[in-house]
Amino acid sequence: MILKQINIMRALLQLCALLSVACAVDFYDLLGVSRSASQKEIKKAYRAKSLEFHPDKNKEEGAAEKFAEIAYAYEVLTDEDKRQIYDRHGEEGLKQHEQRSGHGGGGGGFDDIFSHFGFNFGGGGGRRGGEEQRTPDVEIPLRMSMKQLYLGDTIEVEFVRQTLCVNWQECMKDMPECQGPGVRVVRQQIAPGFVQQVQQRDERCVSRGKMWRPNCRACPEGKTSTEKIELTVEITRGMRPGERITFEEVADEKPGFKAGDLHFIIVGLGDTVFHRDGDQLYITMEIPLVHALVSYTSLLRCGAQRTPLSPFVTHQ
Repeated sequence: MILKQINIMRALLQLCALLSVACAVDFYDLLGVSRSASQKEIKKAYRAKSLEFHPDKNKEEGAAEKFAEIAYAYEVLTDEDKRQIYDRHGEEGLKQHEQRSGHGGGGGGFDDIFSHFGFNFGGGGGRRGGEEQRTPDVEIPLRMSMKQLYLGDTIEVEFVRQTLCVNWQECMKDMPECQGPGVRVVRQQIAPGFVQQVQQRDERCVSRGKMWRPNCRACPEGKTSTEKIELTVEITRGMRPGERITFEEVADEKPGFKAGDLHFIIVGLGDTVFHRDGDQLYITMEIPLVHALVSYTSLLRCGAQRTPLSPFVTHQ
């Protein structure tokens, strides 16, 4: 009897697992990329999909939920560890992994003890809840004419940043006193049987338990070097001033940190002919009285298009 109940339970669990797999959304299909897609292809697909389903631009029902799914799929597929787990075990296996990681032991040591009392020993923006520290984001204004925003445009931009030395990991040594990037905790005996832990700022600490070796031959120029990269900025038709075009993890690199994001912020330039209100373009024209009294049509050149114009006359 007991064996029969166990078999029934096992069959029910297998059925639930099959239903879960069947209903799960494939992250690759969600972004419209193949399973062998590169990081560059995934980022490009994400930018296109996020613009298409952004709640501020897409008011259709379900767009917000779709946007959240796209963001989560992008988060998983751009993380090498999560992507490998997802490829092997699917979304359910990924959720189980995240649950185990979230309740894992080990603690955060000296930092976590004092974090309960409101002290932050992370330095430089720190990390909360196990989040990886990031270098600062970069914001660059992108001045666009009304014609470019109306028709759309593609711009090639050269961006200068600091990148890690290729062999930077060879220049690190073990140092238990390092508690994170730039943070070192030193023990000092203040009395017999009493030890005090003092936090110090030490730029040689690049991560927990790791310190940079100065004058390392593997990186003769230091931790980072200057790099020029070319970026293609796509201006979609109808973009508004204040909107952002984001290139993730393109800002400066630094040992122990995840690179921040680069944001291009649209700045609209004025136009001598048109003025814009939302998605509408307006033009003020002076016409003879006879044209105001008799209906007429004229052709108005707007960018590369010629548009029939029937005047709407108001009397003030």
